[in-house]
Amino acid sequence: MLHPNTIRSWLRSIGDGDRADRLLGQPSWNKIHDGVRRVVREIRAAFPEPEFGTRTIARHLVRAGIRISRSSVRRALQEDLRDPRTDRQPQPMTQAPDHIQHPTQPHQVWHMDMTEIRVLWITVVVTAIVDGFTRRIIALRASRSRPTSDDLAGLIEDCVDRLGVTPRFLVTDHGCQFRQRFRGLIDLLGVRHVRCQVRTWQLNAKVERVFNDVKRWARRSWLPLRLDGVQLRLDAYRDWHNGFKPHAAHDTMTPLEAERGSPPPDPVAYLQRGGVEPIIAVQRRCVRGDPRLAYPAIRITERRLEAA
Repeated sequence: MLHPNTIRSWLRSIGDGDRADRLLGQPSWNKIHDGVRRVVREIRAAFPEPEFGTRTIARHLVRAGIRISRSSVRRALQEDLRDPRTDRQPQPMTQAPDHIQHPTQPHQVWHMDMTEIRVLWITVVVTAIVDGFTRRIIALRASRSRPTSDDLAGLIEDCVDRLGVTPRFLVTDHGCQFRQRFRGLIDLLGVRHVRCQVRTWQLNAKVERVFNDVKRWARRSWLPLRLDGVQLRLDAYRDWHNGFKPHAAHDTMTPLEAERGSPPPDPVAYLQRGGVEPIIAVQRRCVRGDPRLAYPAIRITERRLEAA
């Protein structure tokens, strides 16, 4: 049942062009522009990898100058994402000074650890050094066997010579390589050794997260059998992680941008009724030709719309 006043209001809206949107409907004032919604779907189609989620898409768009949130990306994709958090109680954090757990500047704290990856029937030992503040991968070194204390201390010395900086602290676990001889060797470099508590991995979790990502990438990539070939692929992963992967600890910035102190981008909110038509082009690019080390190159041009 319709009231006569409703019919009269519709007739007036049809006769009045300025009020026609009341009858036909209008986009909400904060609705994201269709061009932005389209580019979100293009990025999802170009980057179907499970680790390239809605948060990563939002960070890359903000880096390109488009203001958008993760929830808006999720709505644009019309996906129902499950919350990755669980109801399990978190394990107690290791007792360590705050300046070790939360460094405030680059190269204040380095984290070091080793892991193994399988290349067909061959086992490769990977040693990683990660900066605690920027999450930059300082080194990824491949070897056939477990490195000795001298090998690990030599790797730290090589990194110090290459970067021209010396960390104040080095965090490791309780492996047999990180004992008295190792401590004495890095003391000569002016580095203080900090070891995690036994059965407590949280203090060195930053390098453990890097290992999880490296193993996930290695499982989906064909790594060569030669050790020098594996090292070249690890170098490519290091370049991709440092230069093209925004890290959650620094919002939309990559580890290298965080180390340089680059200012965060000033994103623009493109709305459906904003008077600006964004023309957005997305291109999938790869680091050293590795399709698993891809990142979106986003280019934006604007076109002003004539006032109606």
